[in-house]
Amino acid sequence: MSGVTRRSVLLGALGIGAAGVLSGCTSAVQQAREANTAPGTVGGTLVLGSLADIDPKSIYSQSVTTMAIGLLVWDTLIRYDRRTRTPTPAVARSWEAAPDGLSMTLRLRDDVRFHSGRALTSKDVAYAVSVYASDAAGSQLQAAAKAVTAVETPDPLTAVLRFAAPVPNIFDLLEFMLLVDENSAAGLRAGTEFVGTGPFRFDGREVAATARFRRFDDYWRGPARLDGVVLRVVRDSGALLTSIRAGQSDLVLDAAPRALRQFRDESLYRVTTGDVDDAAYYVGANVASPALADKRVRQAISYAVDRDRIAKEVFAGAAQPSSAPWAATSPGYDAAAAAHYRKDPARARALLAEAGGPRRLTLSYPTGLAAAPAIAAIVQNDLVEAGVEVDLDPREQAAFSPFLKSGQHQLWVGPHGFGQSDPLTLAAGAAPFKPKGNLSGFSAPEYTALVARLAEAGPGRPAVLREYTEYLLDQQFIVDLVVSPATYVSPARVKGLDWNLYKYIDLHGVTIR
Repeated sequence: MSGVTRRSVLLGALGIGAAGVLSGCTSAVQQAREANTAPGTVGGTLVLGSLADIDPKSIYSQSVTTMAIGLLVWDTLIRYDRRTRTPTPAVARSWEAAPDGLSMTLRLRDDVRFHSGRALTSKDVAYAVSVYASDAAGSQLQAAAKAVTAVETPDPLTAVLRFAAPVPNIFDLLEFMLLVDENSAAGLRAGTEFVGTGPFRFDGREVAATARFRRFDDYWRGPARLDGVVLRVVRDSGALLTSIRAGQSDLVLDAAPRALRQFRDESLYRVTTGDVDDAAYYVGANVASPALADKRVRQAISYAVDRDRIAKEVFAGAAQPSSAPWAATSPGYDAAAAAHYRKDPARARALLAEAGGPRRLTLSYPTGLAAAPAIAAIVQNDLVEAGVEVDLDPREQAAFSPFLKSGQHQLWVGPHGFGQSDPLTLAAGAAPFKPKGNLSGFSAPEYTALVARLAEAGPGRPAVLREYTEYLLDQQFIVDLVVSPATYVSPARVKGLDWNLYKYIDLHGVTIR
C-alpha cells in the first residue's frame, strides 16, 4: 500500500485525529488581514482555505483552481438561474439566436473593464472562444467551442457566433468560459499574471503557500463588499477544517460532509450545501491496462463497490448513489439506470473468474480532494471482498491530471462534473467521457457515433440519450458511484456566498462581519 494504511487513509479523509494547523504561511495571512482592514473598509479580507495551490494549467477546465478563483478574477458571458437552468445576462446583456440555429448574436455591456483598465470588446469574446477551442487549453467545453466556426465582430459591443449546425449546449459554453485577457496570456501560463474583469484583481502569490487578491473598484457590478481575498494552501484535509475553528481560514470549499460534525453549532459556523449536483465521484479504469481490458472485469468492479456506504459514510447522506453520471435534474436521468449496479460480491467474483480477472490492482487518487481518500479506502475494502487486492496510490493534486494523461495508471478515484448540464457537454467534453482522448483510453466507433448523435436536436434525442446511458453501463470504463452537491463551511459571520452552475464561487456580495 505504499506506506499508506487503510485506517490512516479513511480517518485522515474524514478529518478525525488531524494534526495542528499552524503553518509557515500564517504570518502572511495575518499581514494581509491587517493591511486590508483599516478603519472605513467595507468587509475586510476573507481567507479561502484550499487543499491545492493555484494551477495555471487548469484555468480553462473545471478544476479546484477555477472553482476557487474563476469568478474572483474573471467573468462569463451569461449566468444560469440554477433553479430553472434559464440563462440570464452577465457580460452579455442580451442575445438572439437565428431561426435556423446557425448563429447567435451577443450584445455586450459597455462598462466592462479589465484590471489593466482596457475595455472589454467583442474581440475578447472571439479570443476566449479560440482559447477554449484549442487543444492546449484542455477544456471540457472544447467541443462546444470548436462548434463555433467563426466569431464575427461587426462592432466593439457585438459578437456574432457562427455554427455549422445548431449547438444544443452553447449556453453551457457561455457560462463556463472565462473571459481571459489576451494581452497577459503569457503571464497567465506562467502563473505570474491573472488579469480579468472580475471583482478582485491579483496582488501577488507565494507558490504553494498563498495568493492575494484585492478589490477591483471599477468592477461593472459595483465594488465587492470585501476588501480582499487570500487563498491559503493547507495540504491536510483535517488541518484545513481545523483552520476554520482556529480562525485562520474563513471559507473551505467542497468539504467532506462526514467531517463536519464539529461545525454543528449554527451560532458559530455556517455549513452550506450547494444546490447544484455537479460532482459525480467515480472509479475510472484504464482499458489499455491488460488487467482491465475485459469489460467483465470492469463490470465486476462496479458490482463490488458499496455505493450506499460511500453516500452514507463519506457524504453523510448528502450524495445519491448512482451507476449513471446524471444528476436528477438532467434530461438523461433515469432511476433504473442510477440503480443498475448494486453491491453484489458473488456476482463480482463470478465475472472476475469468467474473465480470468486480476488478483491485484493499483488505485490512485488525488490528495487535493477531501472525499477521495475515504472513497479509495472503501473501494479497496470492497474489492478485497471480491478477491482483488488493491494498492492505494495517493498523488499530489497538481500532478494528478498529468499522471492520468500519461497512461501509467490502472484504476483511479476522481470526480467529474457536467451531469447537470446538457448531456452533450458531458459526453463530448468531460475528460472521462469524451470519445477521443478520454482518461480511460477507451475508443470505439459506435461510441463516437453515439456522441455525435447526441449533438442532433430533435424529437429523437431522448432515445439516443437512453442508448448512450445503456452503453456506459455496459462498458463501465467509468464506474460512477455517487452524485453530490458541494459543501462549504465557514464561520457564521461569512454571509452572501454564491456560485455558478459549475461551482465557481462568487464572492462579490460576501461580507465577513
